[in-house]
Amino acid sequence: MSYKYKSCAYALTFCLSFALLALWSATGAKARAHTPDRLHEKLDFLKTKLETYLSHSVEAEGVDLGNIRFEAVSFETCKVTWKTSAEYGHSSDVPIAFRDLTIVTHVSVNLSTIDASRTKIHVSELMKRLNGPWSLELLLSTRAGSPGFAQQAVSTKPGQVKQTIALREREQAFYFNVRDQQIAEEVSRAFADASAICRSRSSR
Repeated sequence: MSYKYKSCAYALTFCLSFALLALWSATGAKARAHTPDRLHEKLDFLKTKLETYLSHSVEAEGVDLGNIRFEAVSFETCKVTWKTSAEYGHSSDVPIAFRDLTIVTHVSVNLSTIDASRTKIHVSELMKRLNGPWSLELLLSTRAGSPGFAQQAVSTKPGQVKQTIALREREQAFYFNVRDQQIAEEVSRAFADASAICRSRSSR
C-alpha cells in the first residue's frame, strides 16, 4: 500500500475513533444526567414532606390562635437549613404571653452528624396539653462531639424590642399531627438515609 493510501487510512481510522469516543462520552454524560442523585432524592423528599406536614394553624379548644409555617431554606447539600415561623393572633383567646407574638427560628445542621440510632417518635404529653393533636414528636439527635444543631430564634411583638437567642443543641424536635405517624416514620428514615450518604461522602 502506498504511503498516500496509508496516510488516508490512518486519518480515516483516527476520525472514526474520535467520533466513536465523542459518541460514547455523550451517551455516558446523558446516562449520568438521568441517574438520580440519592442525596438529592432524600432532600427533595424531606423538603416536600416537612413543608407540607409541619405547616399548620394553632388551635386550642376550637379557637384559632395563630399559625406555624415550616420552610426548607437550603436543602441542597449535606448542610441543611430550615426556618420555622410561629405567628400568634391578637384575640383575647390567645394567652397574653403569646398575643401578637412572632417567633422566627433558623436551624442548621450537617446531616452527617445525625445519630439515627437515637431517633425517637412518640406522643409528647406536654405538647398534647399545649397543642392538642400536633403532639407527635420526631426527635433527632446528633453524635457526641459534633457541633449539633445551630439554632437562632428571634421573637418580636409590636412596640417591643426584638429578642434574639442563639443556641447549639444536641437534639431537635419536629411536631406532626398524631394521625401522621406513617409520615413521621418516613421522614425519620429519610433523615437516616441522608445522614448515611453524607457520612460516606465525608469519609472519602
